[in-house]
Amino acid sequence: MKNEATSVSLTLDLWTSKSRQGYLGITCTFINSQWKLKELTLTIEYIRYPHTAEHILETLESVLEEWEIRDKVYTITTDNGSNVKKAINNMRGVKWLGCVAHTLHLVVGKGMIPAQVLIMRAKRLIDFFMRSKQSERLEIIQKKISDIAKNSNKEINIDGLEEEDEEVYNLLKNNSEFDVSQTSDYLNVIADVTTRWNSSFLAWQRLLKLKDYINLLISTLSTKLDPDSKKDCKRLKQIMLQEQEWDTIKDLVSILKPFAEATNYLGGNKYCTYTIMVPTLIKIINRLKPSTADDEKYVSEINFKNLENIFDDQISIEDDEKEKSNPTAIRRLKINDPANTKDLVKKIKLTLYAAMKHYWKNLIAPEVLLPSLLDPRIKDLSFVSVKERFDAEELLNDEYDQEKLKSLSSSTSIQDDDESQEYDSIFASFKTPASKEINEITEYLSLKKINFESDPLVWWHGQEENFPILSKIAKKYLAVYACSTSSERLFSDAGNLLTAKRNRMSPKFFKKIMFLKRNGIHVDSIHKQL
Repeated sequence: MKNEATSVSLTLDLWTSKSRQGYLGITCTFINSQWKLKELTLTIEYIRYPHTAEHILETLESVLEEWEIRDKVYTITTDNGSNVKKAINNMRGVKWLGCVAHTLHLVVGKGMIPAQVLIMRAKRLIDFFMRSKQSERLEIIQKKISDIAKNSNKEINIDGLEEEDEEVYNLLKNNSEFDVSQTSDYLNVIADVTTRWNSSFLAWQRLLKLKDYINLLISTLSTKLDPDSKKDCKRLKQIMLQEQEWDTIKDLVSILKPFAEATNYLGGNKYCTYTIMVPTLIKIINRLKPSTADDEKYVSEINFKNLENIFDDQISIEDDEKEKSNPTAIRRLKINDPANTKDLVKKIKLTLYAAMKHYWKNLIAPEVLLPSLLDPRIKDLSFVSVKERFDAEELLNDEYDQEKLKSLSSSTSIQDDDESQEYDSIFASFKTPASKEINEITEYLSLKKINFESDPLVWWHGQEENFPILSKIAKKYLAVYACSTSSERLFSDAGNLLTAKRNRMSPKFFKKIMFLKRNGIHVDSIHKQL
């Protein structure tokens, strides 16, 4: 890193161990001389309480000085915590970047508030099938359908079937809309975890696939005479979603799919994400844009300071089934009656649009568009206007001139030494005069852009000699992560090491173990070569 990195970017996050000690996780990314994106774990450093911006900054500066990379740091990606953000903003010459995944979580959490009753009703149905008994019943239904579907072209003797199997066969035969294309896989519900909105998205997707199986389970349970089946059938009928609710969930999944795709793609750590961040967010905003004056008025009246988050807040539900009340609940919801789905999808789209504009107020500023301009896949900036693209190009010209001056000043002394030695040489007159200097930016922008599936780092590696100055600028921007998921992966490993039964490990020893575990991939061998 010291020898090859001209610029580095960091991800940073705070973590509390089982022993209630606070740690600061720091990862570092840079592009090496071979144009490979490298990620290192710098440290997982103990940080003293309280975790104020001052203490965070003090710890961070100490780590950077230890690694001797303080002057190379360009951007630090973190979540939206006010203490972390304040610490980064107080650093000289370092840019703070909010984690896109965390911000999208806030956007969807606030945007889905109009559907909170429907969301909690869907969660209640999911929780019902999270129990082992109900999960097994759902799997049995799928297996029976699979067996019957395999024999759909054969003559089946109904008299030879058990009563339950006969019920399944008749329903399958009479329901032309029933989808048996995936009956080779036995699906279970996916847990809806409130701390990550995309888990709710995946849970709803799965629930839609299981809808027909759940209806079939209700029909088969209604034929049972034992008390346990009657009780479960009654409960399942009570919590089953209405048809209009199913339709609304289907629409919501369609609306939220771009958010899920953006979260997954921008959370990667094997490819460039920062340059794709802005065009991705602009595409999402354009899909949600209001179409009428009334819609724009609705958006303007939304106050996000008072708007809650459907995924973060503690919610207690009023249900007919006896459940323990949540003492930490902020609000209570009545979910026994079906959700009012009239204009619900429209309200959610407009609220999501307002939330996107609230958290990303200016995605067309030149400094925001500049990273995308250096990505050969999207350098034409087709997602913004001609003027906005021109402003970004002007800013790139300014940065290019600054980088050019740096390169000239650093090479002047070397050139002076070489010229003094060659001045008296008899071969000096045979040297080819230097060719006229090309405008790297004009030349770069005139080239045809590459396919989106191509790797921009591979492209820059092949063009580095043609664009020696511009490639240095590209290295700085292409190494930035749009999300702080690297730090979260670090904490996932940390939680596996510092468990409840192994919580007496000293912070110093813990840091060394984690450093070896995370960075071992970069070392061929720990033994000396013979």
